Amino acid sequence: MKKTIKVLLLVLVILLIILLLTSCDKEPITPGNYQPGISETTVNNNWQSQYSDGGVLPNWGSGGTQNNELVGTKWVLTKTVTAFATSHPNDTIRFVSNTEYTLNNGATRPYQLSAGVASTNKTLSLYYFQPFGGSHYSGQVGYYFVSDGFITQAEFHNIQNTTQTVMAWFTKI
Repeated sequence: MKKTIKVLLLVLVILLIILLLTSCDKEPITPGNYQPGISETTVNNNWQSQYSDGGVLPNWGSGGTQNNELVGTKWVLTKTVTAFATSHPNDTIRFVSNTEYTLNNGATRPYQLSAGVASTNKTLSLYYFQPFGGSHYSGQVGYYFVSDGFITQAEFHNIQNTTQTVMAWFTKI
């Protein structure tokens, strides 16, 4: 009797295993479709077509074809404060392109105007700027400084030596 029970249990286990293995009907899951029974979704690889300008960001800060707001403007550096020295240089800066300026109608030098991601200011970087010592200086200016026509007490940091700072006042002419 024990032998027949063992045989019966063995047959039941085998039947159960066969039943479990053959009863599963698995639908294939295609890439991008992670739920069975739903057809494959179409993927739009041309994400640029969603934007009127083709997904191209404005290029005004890095020499693109669209002029930034500084191009064609003239400014006078009216005051600088470095450490304990104050001076009134009255140097004229003319922004001739998206990336170049002239100082007192001299040779062209590079500059960069950029807007920070989460900032209400813009960053003005003046390279080889002689009134600050000829080095590269970068400072935060107001977002609407061009339309306001002045930069007041902007702190410019030497890009190569961040301990050197210059406070500067500019007026648009």
